[in-house]
Amino acid sequence: MNVHAHEPPDPVGIDVDRLAPERIDTVLTDVFGHGVRCRELDRALDGAPPGPQWLLAELGDGRVTGACPRGRWRRSDGDVADRWRILEVLVFAAHAQIRLGEGAGSGWIATDATGDHPEWLRPRDRSFLLQGWVGDEYRNSLGGEVPMTVTREPSGTEAVLPVPWTDFSGRLRPLSEPGRSALESTGTWLTVREYWAADPATGAVGVAFHRLTGMYAGTKPTGPEFEVGTGDRIEEH
Repeated sequence: MNVHAHEPPDPVGIDVDRLAPERIDTVLTDVFGHGVRCRELDRALDGAPPGPQWLLAELGDGRVTGACPRGRWRRSDGDVADRWRILEVLVFAAHAQIRLGEGAGSGWIATDATGDHPEWLRPRDRSFLLQGWVGDEYRNSLGGEVPMTVTREPSGTEAVLPVPWTDFSGRLRPLSEPGRSALESTGTWLTVREYWAADPATGAVGVAFHRLTGMYAGTKPTGPEFEVGTGDRIEEH
């Protein structure tokens, strides 16, 4: 028995609500059945204009990705996902994420919570490079109105991503102070919002929850930036 066991702290700045079975049905019907925008995500917009939606689904026999920039989805597969094949489904946008569990037997929607929070516990946006081998021979654009790219590693591993793939590169970006510069990175990115928590028992602070917010190609969409040569964090941007 762990005498130090205690309830983990709640992440700050995030609301997570369980989806009723009929709302789970709506998600699956929209995304996999009719191939139209996920209404449950749009319900969480709270008056904001609708933006792109993305899909990342792990099935028992493979992975499905997709994007819905406007009214209809383009997915990496052409078949409806039977529930028994589902291990996890993530349907996400900049403002919210829906997660369905195994067999779509349960589901949750995560959105930003209202209210003011301490600066050191406020949500932070991050972007992670989607690693791919550099060179035209390692990627193939599938064409179409909604971009879709097949990327390949020398090992033979393939991934189908709903973005116009951009190889990783970097250039020096001069800062306002003479003689200083930052490395401006370009590539293909998965963006994430991190939510932090403080443990009242130990005082430890760390990431306690995250949700996916998008996929992008081009200049790195989030900070932080670091100075070339010193590695110091750059506050201006």
